[in-house]
Amino acid sequence: MEMAEKKSHRISYILTFVIAVFCIYLAVSMISLAKDIKATKEEITAVNTANAQLAAENDSLRDSMDSGNIDKYVERIARDEMGYVKPGERVYYDVSSES
Repeated sequence: MEMAEKKSHRISYILTFVIAVFCIYLAVSMISLAKDIKATKEEITAVNTANAQLAAENDSLRDSMDSGNIDKYVERIARDEMGYVKPGERVYYDVSSES
């Protein structure tokens, strides 16, 4: 074989190797992007579900306010979330059951 043929084969092997490495890189990148897209779609679904739940809660609260039940709602929030009690009322807590 001549020197030019050996050099041509060597360049051919190097070029084939570079193309193979590039194809592997593209395949790995595509798989990684597909995983990222799937995770993002799942996150979007979770956020949309939470948004729908909050919208339903807002509608329920709006209906309560429109129907005149605002006093009952305020009392429930004051009792449940803020720990308020009516004057003279005694509240007993069951400390024996640690659940």
